[in-house]
Amino acid sequence: MRILYLEDEPADAQLVERFARLTHHQVTIVSTVEQARATLENSPDLILVDILLHRSRGGYAFVSELRAAGYTKPIIAVTGLALPHEVKQWYEVGFTEVLTKPYTIQQLAEVLNRYSS
Repeated sequence: MRILYLEDEPADAQLVERFARLTHHQVTIVSTVEQARATLENSPDLILVDILLHRSRGGYAFVSELRAAGYTKPIIAVTGLALPHEVKQWYEVGFTEVLTKPYTIQQLAEVLNRYSS
């Protein structure tokens, strides 16, 4: 599966990258919304998005933009912002699912397995 991960925290990005290598998924990691937009031409099967990018909710805005443009593939929020009212916002904007930081490798594997072809 081709995965795009929009994450500005290198340690979080490395964890997903290492796991993906073990499971034979292809992961492209970008740290800005602009890079993510450019990478969409590669047609990822799944997008993982950190909500809080560079101290703003850039991930939220990016997903809102994608959904407004008709993007229908799964998009997973990967975030530490997980109060009930926040999670409700993530679903309302169009996230398919929320993976709350800190998460376990097992939780990451379960999410990836749900969306692999």
